[in-house]
Amino acid sequence: MRVPKGRKTTISVTFAIKFSYFLYFFICSWCYTVNMDLDTTDKRILAALQRNGRMTTVELADTIGLSPTPIARRVRELEAAGVIQGYTAIVDPRKVGSAIQAVVQIKLEQHSDELAERFRRTVEDLPEVSACYALTGDMDFLLHVAVRDIDALSDFTLRRLLRIPGVRDMRTSVVLRTVKRGLSIAVD
Repeated sequence: MRVPKGRKTTISVTFAIKFSYFLYFFICSWCYTVNMDLDTTDKRILAALQRNGRMTTVELADTIGLSPTPIARRVRELEAAGVIQGYTAIVDPRKVGSAIQAVVQIKLEQHSDELAERFRRTVEDLPEVSACYALTGDMDFLLHVAVRDIDALSDFTLRRLLRIPGVRDMRTSVVLRTVKRGLSIAVD
């Protein structure tokens, strides 16, 4: 773009920093994404395993309509390619003593790779945090937190999260009711 002589262009420093931060995370996620061509059978396997991850190979083969050997081979390939990242049990937080769930938005003081990485490493070690997402927009991170009670939430947010170096601002919302919960990803 050519700037007319005598005119200066200015870009908001905040916008430039946020955009570069977004671009960094976008490029990183894009670089590590391996797109695998999934055929109809692979998609059916993924849908069935997302409904019931404890299905045996024989049960899965019966559901899909193939013999167990090719099903087992396809599941191994999906695991090796990172399409299937693991198998897990979904636990009701209230039944294990975590009656309070909250969504916490975090804003960092500045947008540097070192600060974001330090925050990420710290959050990985916090058992109260079940999920952490890097965001675009006003806030930098979104955390899903589960704790025993409101006092534990207060203690966790004020004494642990706000004391992480580089945290500038925090917004906490308590979950009143879980409307939809799951780990399933649509495979079209």
